[in-house]
Amino acid sequence: MTETLPDLPPVPSRFGFAFSADGRWATCLRSAQDSVVLERWDLTWPRPSLRTLDDAALPGRTEERIIDRGTGALPLNDGRVLVVRPAVGEHGKPAGHGTLAAVEPTPTGLRITRSWPVPRMLAGFLLAAPGQAQVAVLVVVENERHSRIWRVSPASPVLEPVLRIPGVLSGGVWADEGRVLALDRDGAGHRTEGILVDLRERGWRPFWSVSDTTADRIAAYSPRSGVLAVTTTLPGAQQRGAPQIGLRLPGGGPVRFPEALNRSAAHRTPLAFDASGERLLVREIAGATARLAVYATGSDRITPVPGPPGMLWPPAHWAGDGRIHVRFSAPHQPPTLATVRSPARSGWDMAAHPSDGAAAWRHAELVELSGPAGPVEAIVYGGPGWRDRPRLVLALHGGPLSAWRYEFEPLFQYLAAAGASVVAPNYRGSTGYGDDHLRPVLGDWGGPDLDDVVHLGHAIAHGRGAALPRPVVLGGSYGGFLALLAACRRPDLWSGCVALAPFTSASSLQRTATGMVRDRVSRLSRIGDHPEQDARRDVLRACGALTAPLLVAHGVRDEAVPVEQSRALRRRLLELGRTEGVDFDYLETADDHNGVVQAWSPVLRQAVVRFCLTAGRTLALDNERR
Repeated sequence: MTETLPDLPPVPSRFGFAFSADGRWATCLRSAQDSVVLERWDLTWPRPSLRTLDDAALPGRTEERIIDRGTGALPLNDGRVLVVRPAVGEHGKPAGHGTLAAVEPTPTGLRITRSWPVPRMLAGFLLAAPGQAQVAVLVVVENERHSRIWRVSPASPVLEPVLRIPGVLSGGVWADEGRVLALDRDGAGHRTEGILVDLRERGWRPFWSVSDTTADRIAAYSPRSGVLAVTTTLPGAQQRGAPQIGLRLPGGGPVRFPEALNRSAAHRTPLAFDASGERLLVREIAGATARLAVYATGSDRITPVPGPPGMLWPPAHWAGDGRIHVRFSAPHQPPTLATVRSPARSGWDMAAHPSDGAAAWRHAELVELSGPAGPVEAIVYGGPGWRDRPRLVLALHGGPLSAWRYEFEPLFQYLAAAGASVVAPNYRGSTGYGDDHLRPVLGDWGGPDLDDVVHLGHAIAHGRGAALPRPVVLGGSYGGFLALLAACRRPDLWSGCVALAPFTSASSLQRTATGMVRDRVSRLSRIGDHPEQDARRDVLRACGALTAPLLVAHGVRDEAVPVEQSRALRRRLLELGRTEGVDFDYLETADDHNGVVQAWSPVLRQAVVRFCLTAGRTLALDNERR
C-alpha cells in the first residue's frame, strides 16, 4: 500500500544575509523548492518591510538566471543591490569565471543597470565601503591558492583591480573609514590568520596571528571607538570549537581577553558593536539553543538579551536607534530576519512572508534523555505522546564536531506532518555542551557516540511496547556512518535505516576525500592507532549483520564525501547476496553534499519520508514470509 504524504507548502529557506553600509537596507536569498529569489528589506520603518525581487521575468534575460543558490548579494545605500554569481559549467562544476551586476527593483521584479564580467572566479563576496559613497569591494577566490580584490563603483563600466593575495580570503570588516580592510586568510595547511589590506597602497600584511596551530580571525570593528574584536583558538581548542574573544584597543598594544567575555562554557561569537563602540553584541550557543548577549567594554560585564528560544546566525546589524537585526530560526519558524527592538527588553519582531506557510509547521520541544554516561539533550517532534506514535525516527547529526540546533529542519517537518515522531539527540561528540561532552569522540569515531545512539535506541524501542514498530535510525554524512554502524551492531533495535551521503569508514574517507575534508579526518580520527577497533567500525566489514531495510542516497556532485563511498556499500551488499529493491534501496541524485544530507530535493525527501513510514511494515511482512 502506498502512503499518502502530507500536503505542505514549499519548504522556505533564507540565507546570504547582508546589510548596506548605512544600515537602511538588508538583503538575502530566499529559496523554495527550485525557486530562488532576492529579498530586500527596508529597515527604516518600526517593522522591516519586505519586498521580493525576482529575475524570472527579467526583460531580455538569457536562459541562465543571475539569481540562484550560488548568488551573493549586497544592498547599497541608495536601494540598489549588487549581485555576484560564479558561472556553473558542465555537470554543475564551477566554470572558473563569474558575473557581477547592479540591479534595482521594478514594479514586476528587478532590472540590471550595469554588469561586469569577473575572470578567474570560483567564489566571491561583496563588502560595502563605509560612508555615503556608493563604492564596494569584491573579494574573489580564484583557486585554492590565490584570491583577488576588486574595487566596484556602480558608475564605472569596469572593475578596478586592487591586488592579488596568496590564500583563500573570507570574513571582512572595515578597519577605518574605507581605506583599510581586515580579512581572514586561509593559507598553507588551511591555517587561518587575520590580515590588513590597504586599498590605497595596494598592499597587505599579517595582523592577527597567535601561533601556527591556532585559527585566528577578525570579527568586528567600531569606527567610533576604534576597538577591534578578534577570536582565536587556543592550542588544541580548534578541535573542540572553543574560540576565545579578544579586544584590541585603539593605539595598538596587545590584545586583551576579558574574563567576563570568555569564562562562560557557552560558545560565544562576536557579532557587532553598537553605534558608540562601547558595547559588543555576541551570540551564545549553549546546548541546542542560541541567544544574544551584550558585553560592556567599560565595566567588563556581559548581560543576556531576553528572546525566544531558537537559533541565531551572523551577520548582525546594531542600528543607531538601538534596534538589532539578525537571522533567526526555530523548529516552527523558517529562517527570517529578526528585529530586536531593545536589548534591554523582550521585544522581537519576525519578518515573514505569506508564502512561508507559518501555520503549517510543527513545534518541537527540548527533552533530556538518559544516556550511558549522563543526560543527553534531544529535540523532539511529536508532542507529549511522542514515544507512542506509530512511527518514530531517531535522527543522527553530521560532524563529528556538530550538533542538532533548535531551528527549522524541513525533513523533520515533513516526517512530523506525516505522523512520525522525530527524536534528534545531541549525544557525546556534539558541540555546545562543553569539552567533557565533546572530547570523548575526538580520535574515537563510532565509539562513545555510537554507544549513546545504541543506548537511546534500546531505551526507546523497549519503551514503545511490542505492538509498535521499532525506531528507524536516520543520519546524514557522519550521522549516516553512525546510523549504518548502529544498524550493524544492534540489528534487533531498528525497523529501518536511512543513510544520506554516508561514508563507510574513517580510513576509506581519508583515502578518497580531498582538501579540507581529508585534513579534518586526519586531524580528528587518529586512523591506524587501533587497527582492530578500526576494523569493527568499517561498515563494509560489518554490513553482513544488517537485517533491517536500508535506504542509501548520495549525490554525484558531493564535494565532501565522494559518491564512491555509497557505491562501494552497494557493491558489498550485492556481493553478500542482498537484493536491491527488496533488502535495500539505493538512490543517486544530481545534488551536492548538503542537498542530499538535508534532503532538499522533493523526490528525495518524499522517498525518505515514505521509507520511514513503511519500513516497520516491510520488516514485519519479511518476518512473516520467513
